[in-house]
Amino acid sequence: MFEFVNKIFKNKQMTEEKKLSIIELVKNEESFINPRDLIAEQCVLKKAETKVVKESWISYVSPQVRMNDNLTGQLEATVEALFEILCTVADVELRKKRKNIKHVKYERYYYCVTIFDEIHRLAREVVFSFYRQDNMHPDIYFSYDLQAMLSRDIQKILIREVEEYRKYMSAPDEETRRRFGLTTFGTKIVWWDPSGVLRDKQLFDSNEMDYFNQLSKRVTRFTEIPAVMSLCLSKYLALLQLVVRDLEDDSIKWKIKPNNYFRKFFWLPQDDGRIWAETFRLPTDLYILAENTVRREVEGLRVLPEEEYLQNLKQYFPDETFRKLQNCLNQKIDLELDYPTISALRNVNKTIWHEAANLFIRQSVEQVGSLLCEVAEDPDLKKVAAKVIKQSEEPDKRMLFICLMERMELPISKALQKERDGFIHPTRQADYQQLVLDADLAFENLPGLLRECTQPLRREIKLDTALISASHAALDTIIDMVDTYLDEEETIEPDLVDKINLSSEVEAKQSESSAATIEESEVTATSELENEQDSGHRAFLKHLIARDGISLDDFKEHAKNNGKLHQAYLTELNEVLYEVFDDQVLVISQQQVIIEEDFMEEMREWLYG
Repeated sequence: MFEFVNKIFKNKQMTEEKKLSIIELVKNEESFINPRDLIAEQCVLKKAETKVVKESWISYVSPQVRMNDNLTGQLEATVEALFEILCTVADVELRKKRKNIKHVKYERYYYCVTIFDEIHRLAREVVFSFYRQDNMHPDIYFSYDLQAMLSRDIQKILIREVEEYRKYMSAPDEETRRRFGLTTFGTKIVWWDPSGVLRDKQLFDSNEMDYFNQLSKRVTRFTEIPAVMSLCLSKYLALLQLVVRDLEDDSIKWKIKPNNYFRKFFWLPQDDGRIWAETFRLPTDLYILAENTVRREVEGLRVLPEEEYLQNLKQYFPDETFRKLQNCLNQKIDLELDYPTISALRNVNKTIWHEAANLFIRQSVEQVGSLLCEVAEDPDLKKVAAKVIKQSEEPDKRMLFICLMERMELPISKALQKERDGFIHPTRQADYQQLVLDADLAFENLPGLLRECTQPLRREIKLDTALISASHAALDTIIDMVDTYLDEEETIEPDLVDKINLSSEVEAKQSESSAATIEESEVTATSELENEQDSGHRAFLKHLIARDGISLDDFKEHAKNNGKLHQAYLTELNEVLYEVFDDQVLVISQQQVIIEEDFMEEMREWLYG
């Protein structure tokens, strides 16, 4: 090591401080790893791993025992894990008695049975029983050979290990479920609940499950529909409990005593006098009658014949019990089927489309809208839609199914076409056709879109900008004319004021005699102005009488020449005539200014004398 340090010092230039620190590190034994120690540690780890491999108990099992199992991956792993636990426990207990598990054997006939083979068979049977749901005590799976090789105290310890291991076994995977016929819930498949839904929901207790498991398998597809099957089993349970109560009533005399079925499931003693004959058909007959009550509530479902089963029950039921049974069968069942259940019932009988139509008739349009995607793909859409349209009183719902039929290119009658045209507003026919042809339509929005098609289409008003510009120009022209007219009046008024001021100055300078002369001249000028206006009015009125009126355009032109608007000029003329006739004389009629006929003669007399 010091030679290595000297080489470092020669090859590299270092300060004295660095050299001293390196020397101190070399002196410290913990700073370096001893290669011999490292090699020794690796050997120890390799020996430990080898030891673990050698202690794997599964290697001692005979090949023919392991190879003939035909296990799934999950089963093989579970059996091997339980086998290792049991072998380890058995080895520990045997060592306490100064024995070795590797040498424990049992002489059977002409060959030796090893303890590893028997423990492997035990682990396999325990795992199989768990997934088969046998629920049997573990000591049943101890073979005679294993019992001979192990003492009773060790067997009890192994039983405790098995029971503890059972609590934490994993749920079966898909391959294991197929191997043992299990449902997705890990329960055993039975004919009345193949999916395991009813047992998973725990609708019935354990005793009732025992009743159902004794039912003979029947050719029915109700078992695929948990909602309907639960009703059948509930009705069957009610009938069975009715029979049991009468059976336990000593006051009721039975024609033929019930069977071992009651002794087995209702714990009647073996020597009970009521047990007389085997009637294995009793539970099956009761179930068929119960299922028939459910079938009667489904429209379009075939009803089973009851006479044969009732005659069988009447042979050994007392009259009182038989009457109770019939009353129970006649009770109506409240059957509320949703659309998925009705769709599943189609596999039982194709005529269940009646029940689908009844469901849509009962539900509101909003509830039906959420199912439209499935309804549009219904193979019996034509039949379902025809019944809904015929029996429903809601026009929105009828129109909804008419639209569905047209979307699926199903023929509709002329009456339905007429109803559709009356429902859709004439201005929205194009929008409706777009709904029918739209391949990307969201069906849940269809009721709202159809409701919009009943409202008239709002017209889009397009403004004519050229016309608006012309109207604005005409308005500006009128405004300019009014402003011009008002400016002319303002220019006239200041002239009058100036004349008045001028006359006041003249009056101040002249004498009283000259003032009187000026006043006389002003009065004369005013009267001349008034006479001039009256003569102008009279001349225009004479022209008006001579032509029996004047067009409105000519009247506007005449008013413009006089510096006035035509409406103001017309008012001025009527005011002049009002002083004479006490009434309005001139009127505008049919784009003409005319004189009222009642005043025509009076007007001539006034103008011409």
